[in-house]
Amino acid sequence: MLVFRVMSPLFHLSFVASLLIGLGHCEHSHEHAFLGEYAESVLEMKPEELEDLLYWLVEQRIDQNKDMKMSAGELQHWMRHVYHRDLENEILKAFNKANVKQDSDISFKEYREWLFSQEDAPERTEKSENRLVARWRLADDNGDSRLTLGEFAVFYAPDELHHRKMHGLLVDEYIEDRDTDDNYELTFEEWSAAALASDDEDGEVGQGWEMEMRARFQEMDTNRDGVLSHPELEFYLFDQEDDSEADEEALHILAETDDDGDGLVSHFEMMKHLRIFVGSQVLQHGKLFHARDEL
Repeated sequence: MLVFRVMSPLFHLSFVASLLIGLGHCEHSHEHAFLGEYAESVLEMKPEELEDLLYWLVEQRIDQNKDMKMSAGELQHWMRHVYHRDLENEILKAFNKANVKQDSDISFKEYREWLFSQEDAPERTEKSENRLVARWRLADDNGDSRLTLGEFAVFYAPDELHHRKMHGLLVDEYIEDRDTDDNYELTFEEWSAAALASDDEDGEVGQGWEMEMRARFQEMDTNRDGVLSHPELEFYLFDQEDDSEADEEALHILAETDDDGDGLVSHFEMMKHLRIFVGSQVLQHGKLFHARDEL
């Protein structure tokens, strides 16, 4: 069994994840994040079946002190389980799809042909191919040019797995994509440009945006020389290993649904805020719980 640890370092591991998504890796969707392994089955459920599932989920899988409410700690514990399981499933699915011969390991050629044959395949360039090759070789522990499932996991999700040998390569790529003057360091302008473009497109650049970004930059710039070096970036992107993405999701759920402010989510609050727990797609399917949704 694979054991993974999902991590999301300070100020957007999405910066690094964007590199991987560009190569066809790790594009998670959390529309039904709370439901975990039960997400695929709920679309066919009747309203009363869905309510029974949610009640059972809280009682049997989440509520550790048996008060029939969900605390921040209980929600965080559950969301960590969900995120880890989602990642395992995603890696296994990719491995099996690319592994045409269904061997115990897979060749780079097999993976590359599968990756670039997908409808949403990334652009096939010399740069993208070179990066794939470099990651493949680094993940290949025994040097046989083929990856077992464990090795493939490190190759496929190097940012989300606690595997230090991949960090240096990913930071190299991170710097390369932003270093406009080729000095292997990032100024504030170089570092923030990608975030500015992304946040501006999403309409998230407000009056305090630059102030917040500069505060983050200064926190990362530990030697206060005005630039981000490779070691500084590696520390802030990877060395603060935690489950912050899952924890943030749990705290978001609590903030959106704890109407009485007691730090707990009751069954009534859960049913009142179904969209948070099951996603809009489930509610739209047969207009489930329409009356409750208007409470």
